[in-house]
Amino acid sequence: MALAIPTFFLPNLVDAFILPRASVVIAGACLGAGLAALVHGRPSLGALRWPLLAAAAAALLAFAFSSSWPLSLVGGYTRYESLPMRLAYLGLLAVPVWLLRSELSRSAVIVAFVIGTALASLEAIAQWWIHVPFRPDGNLGNANLLGALIALAMPLSVARLLRFDWASPLWLLCSAVMVGGLIVSTSRGGALATLAGCLALAVFAARGRAAALIGVAATAVVGLALLAILFSPLRNLNGDPGPTRLHLYPDAVRMISASPLVGWGEDATGLVFGRFLTGDWSPGVTFDRAHSGPLDLAATQGLVGLVALGIVLVVLLRGLWRYRHAPPAHGSRPVRVGTIGAVGAACIAYTVWVAFNFDWAPATGPFWLLAGTGWSAVRSIQGEELPSANELFERARPGGGLLRVVEALALALVAVGLAALPILAEAWYSEGRSDLAVQVDPLQSQYHRAFGERLIGQGSQQQGLSELRLAARLGSTDPSLYVELGDEELRTGDVAQARADYQMALTIDPYWLPAKQRLAANGGLATA
Repeated sequence: MALAIPTFFLPNLVDAFILPRASVVIAGACLGAGLAALVHGRPSLGALRWPLLAAAAAALLAFAFSSSWPLSLVGGYTRYESLPMRLAYLGLLAVPVWLLRSELSRSAVIVAFVIGTALASLEAIAQWWIHVPFRPDGNLGNANLLGALIALAMPLSVARLLRFDWASPLWLLCSAVMVGGLIVSTSRGGALATLAGCLALAVFAARGRAAALIGVAATAVVGLALLAILFSPLRNLNGDPGPTRLHLYPDAVRMISASPLVGWGEDATGLVFGRFLTGDWSPGVTFDRAHSGPLDLAATQGLVGLVALGIVLVVLLRGLWRYRHAPPAHGSRPVRVGTIGAVGAACIAYTVWVAFNFDWAPATGPFWLLAGTGWSAVRSIQGEELPSANELFERARPGGGLLRVVEALALALVAVGLAALPILAEAWYSEGRSDLAVQVDPLQSQYHRAFGERLIGQGSQQQGLSELRLAARLGSTDPSLYVELGDEELRTGDVAQARADYQMALTIDPYWLPAKQRLAANGGLATA
């Protein structure tokens, strides 16, 4: 997984970059948990056990009150921040604790991730060299995602480089390639997070008062770098004005205030955010995210979800900080920054990045995987706690082994349903067989839209219109779908329903010009 997420894509798909990695995240969490179920005497999660359960319960609660159950179950097309994805992130934190039993195995995860990110960076440099017509992104589909991976990997690579052993040339090469990838990607968030991660590495390496002083200095440096982005030409880099986020954040707070406890449901921001926008902050752009991880989480899972996940992170970082100087194993020679400190610095880097961006599987999956790897090292230092009476009973009762096998097989089936079938559906969709795609992934709105358009093109207007209506009911966050649907309703003579569709487009994006034009031409807003 650590190698696959930075590098795995399927070029023949329409969504060649995000969906393959999202499938790796979900499949990895399910299959890893299934393998862990087969392991006798697996390590416990320690202090993270109850916070993780609380975070999972908060995700389920948000789903129960979601404004669109289908959308929250499968996620928006190219987004996929669904309930299964949120639970998979938590699974990625637990799986390394259960499966990684040695410092060598934890090092293997880190090495694989750094090498994978260096390969993605090398691809970005090659894209820049051949003058691709888009921002070099290392085949991640988005340059900011490459920036996030580099921010995560750079502290890990520098920590290994500072050991000054036989592998130092490799780490130096990886670091140099990742710096090049960061430059060509022109990711401001990635650069800021990389700076924060490397400075955090120095904080984790220090002791006592020196750590506090370095922490204050590092915070000041990151703050000055942020101000430099906001008040220099960098603010308008790539036509993505950084200050736009400053307009979005108050609107996001209003959205959160309207459903403060449980939010609007996973991945449902795009359906609701338009109601709370107070300005056309980026003409031609429909916002389906607040572009701030904490605000987006509060919008989708409410304050319950935000607090629950916040507790997970506090417990995690507290453990990483407390054991940052502990030797990885008895008799090991001391190192400047071990696995725990390096992972802690990487977590700080991601935290800075996501403060101005949003969770997305290609970046968020590695964060949780690395966090679990760091917590695995913490648990190995803490040692196994004595099993409780319930655990002893579970191990002793007849049929316990069979139950574990059944659990592992059930998780494998879940992996097939949530990770493999969406890939198959996307493959059919990419080949123009949307009729098959809707059978394999019946809740994905995009495939029903494509099937409806195909039927209308073949002259089956009524059947095509039914598919477009279904695409809308499944929670599409694209205002153009509702304009298209309204146009088809007009052709059937249903002017009132057409106006309702155009109005829905403006609910999603109140500044969507085609919907405004059609409403003006067809009698204005729909009436009850």
